[in-house]
Amino acid sequence: MSLMRRALCASLPRRPGSLRRCSTLPRPSQGSFFELRRDQVIPGKLHDYLDEHNQTADERRKLLPGWKGIWKTEVGGSVHQVHHLYQWDNYDQRDRIREIAEDHPAWYADSDTHVSGMDNVMPLPSLRQKLSGSESVLMLEATDALHACGLPGAAGYSSRLKEHSAGVAWEMRTYQLVLGYPAVPQFLELYTEGLRDKLAADDSGASELATLLYSDCGPLNVVVELWRHESMQRAQDSRVASRKAAKWKQAIGEIAKISTSFSTLYMRPLRASPWV
Repeated sequence: MSLMRRALCASLPRRPGSLRRCSTLPRPSQGSFFELRRDQVIPGKLHDYLDEHNQTADERRKLLPGWKGIWKTEVGGSVHQVHHLYQWDNYDQRDRIREIAEDHPAWYADSDTHVSGMDNVMPLPSLRQKLSGSESVLMLEATDALHACGLPGAAGYSSRLKEHSAGVAWEMRTYQLVLGYPAVPQFLELYTEGLRDKLAADDSGASELATLLYSDCGPLNVVVELWRHESMQRAQDSRVASRKAAKWKQAIGEIAKISTSFSTLYMRPLRASPWV
């Protein structure tokens, strides 16, 4: 277990019986991580980009068993930005699947030769010409924090896939914390205590926290919450209900002291997204 993981586990508050409950919840495999990628799509190419993703979804699922979701920003950020989330068992699996993709027809269908080993990155070559930029950040899940609140995290959420609905909205809430090793463990200690209160107070039934991630490669000390709401309007119902949670409000106040910025945006899942 890494030093960061040990620090996180040691810092999380425990309640009587929480260890027994957490042991029954699904966990990601040891060493697994998530890849959050953001594609900035050329405005005039957005429709084609989204269509091609929906059309190639079946092949993408076969090649990428850890593909969790794909969402387009609705409000709160660039509306031509598309977000992808993948889970990898380890770095070797990521490299191995990239090698397999190199030999897949879809990855060189528009060129005379196979994609070179250094170039066989997502997205497909036919999609790259529709982008003005793309970035990738590797993240770890704060599974212990989620389990301490009775939430399964990504490992359990994937088994509860929803039916696609036009009204569903996902929310990505991003915290940039101050630099230094203590920042993320301190955040999670505060967040866990507050989240318990928030979940207990929110009787709207409108929202679910799918996962909680913190950065491991890329901009460091970044924490991301990924929520699913029945709709953007229902998200407001959840927000109002959460205002009854005094410990949640107190936790957010303390988190603000160790943060340099915070942003939130609403996203729509593509029709082909595993998480809808």
